[in-house]
Amino acid sequence: MFSFFGIFIFLKFMIQESSLIKTDYDMLIFTQAWSPTSCYEWEKKSPSHQCNLPPYEEWYIHGLWPTKNGTLGPFFCNRSLPFDFNALHSIREQLELKWINIYKDDKPYRLWQHEWEKHGTCSVDLKSLNTEKKYFKKGLELLNKYDMKYIFNNVNILPNQKYFLQEYLDSIHKILGKNAYLECITNKKRNQIYLSEIRICFNKLFELVDCNGIIQFPSNCNKNDEIIYPDRVPNLMTEPLVVQL
Repeated sequence: MFSFFGIFIFLKFMIQESSLIKTDYDMLIFTQAWSPTSCYEWEKKSPSHQCNLPPYEEWYIHGLWPTKNGTLGPFFCNRSLPFDFNALHSIREQLELKWINIYKDDKPYRLWQHEWEKHGTCSVDLKSLNTEKKYFKKGLELLNKYDMKYIFNNVNILPNQKYFLQEYLDSIHKILGKNAYLECITNKKRNQIYLSEIRICFNKLFELVDCNGIIQFPSNCNKNDEIIYPDRVPNLMTEPLVVQL
């Protein structure tokens, strides 16, 4: 007959097992967001929304997402690993600058909590990402190495200009040697399209790979339309954003 202690251990094991989701993925998507477009998208959703913007227009970290080719996810893989704000104490200042929560009046760690619980818990099978701190440090390392602002500057893709989709994609491939994914936001009232996010992909050794496995690859943007790379937050109510030619 089981002892009470044995039953307790068995039940604890079963609860832990039930909180796990299979972490089957092929690549890790590193997503950078362009702050002016992110702010526009947030303000567009409600008149009461305001943005927490960095001092200068920057590409900031949206997330690092384990992903299986041709699918979304996996997500929320281990609910027994809740977010611990204190674990990030030594890198908090860096995160507040580089992995920012664009939503003003929301606590910075809300985004970090979401990213860890939805995506980070699915990558703990990797030694380089097997703790919360390692996961966020890796994001900071990747931004430092692959900051899109510097990549675009090197190929003369500049804010306050507009380019066709293939020009953006070719410029990234020229520097990284791999296919990236580009995300756009559309302003239907003005018939304008804004550059929103860039996604680059890695294998589990953090070697760059093509992003062909992303759904909608290579972009959700129309390849025949010019895409604005805004140098400021597009205004919701006044004249269209003027781009220098």
